[in-house]
Amino acid sequence: MELKLSASYDATPEEVFAVVTDKTFREQACEKTNALSYDVQVSQSGADTIVKVTREMASDDVPDIARKFVGGTLTVVQTETWHAAAADGSRKADVAGEITNTPVSLKGTADITPGGAQTTQGITLDVKVAVPLIGKKIEPFVVDAVRKGLVKEHELGQEWTK
Repeated sequence: MELKLSASYDATPEEVFAVVTDKTFREQACEKTNALSYDVQVSQSGADTIVKVTREMASDDVPDIARKFVGGTLTVVQTETWHAAAADGSRKADVAGEITNTPVSLKGTADITPGGAQTTQGITLDVKVAVPLIGKKIEPFVVDAVRKGLVKEHELGQEWTK
């Protein structure tokens, strides 16, 4: 199931990139999404900047149909590999994620795009729940949870770029 989301910032692409690859920002985003615990790693590999966020989340909002797969908590791992900036400052990232020990995976892209006085950060993910018969029923709940987390992260990003 596809998830698309974007947010606009009153900042340059360079400023938005600096925020989304800032360890402290990502830690605050984990706190804002009520992570029980988290680990944020930011590293370089050649021209790429890699952001890996692991967060443990309560599974209180997980529907009963999926609770037997996840237990009391979920460990969500997301890795973004941000590539070098283009001439206009735009950037693209490959995004991969999973909820560990479950059949849930996320794969897609993120981008930072200039647009006049504003910059847009977008993300497109393909969310898969690889469980025969019920996977398609669970995917909307996963997409909704991921969307809520991304919205909170974008709100925090807008505060950081003011």
